[in-house]
Amino acid sequence: MREISIEELAAGINRKKAELGYSGTDYVARNSGKYRTESKRALLRSLTELAAKKGRPPKFKANY
Repeated sequence: MREISIEELAAGINRKKAELGYSGTDYVARNSGKYRTESKRALLRSLTELAAKKGRPPKFKANY
């Protein structure tokens, strides 16, 4: 097995994201959320509402 540094791993991940058309951390996964359970949808909504109450955007974008 070949060992790689965390920097090499990060570079590889960034290359793959670029190949897929993602940039930085500002992207939404291709998952549409179509098959997400209602409990997961409720959790995502509550996290979004909590962030809004604190006056900041959620740390992630989610399809629900």
